[in-house]
Amino acid sequence: MHKHKLIALQKIIEEKIGSLREEVEIATNVKLNPLYIADRKDEIEFLQWTIGTIIPILYYDNEERQQLRSTKMRLELAETIRSENVLSESSGSKFEIKRLQ
Repeated sequence: MHKHKLIALQKIIEEKIGSLREEVEIATNVKLNPLYIADRKDEIEFLQWTIGTIIPILYYDNEERQQLRSTKMRLELAETIRSENVLSESSGSKFEIKRLQ
């Protein structure tokens, strides 16, 4: 699932949780059936668990992309250094770029 879809789903779930909390508050004030109220509270807990599952997925996806960008930049830098060393060797220059560790 794409990141933007997960973010949209997270917002929808948060709105649903807010709506259910209002419903529980009203049902409690009106003294509706305790089983109905308990069912709504269980639904809130499940939705909170769902959000708790979505957040690490979003975080992991972000971390993975940052690592990929970092690896790509390192590869590009290494290639640039190799190219500059080849050019300096072919031009007869004694200047050599040292390899980064």
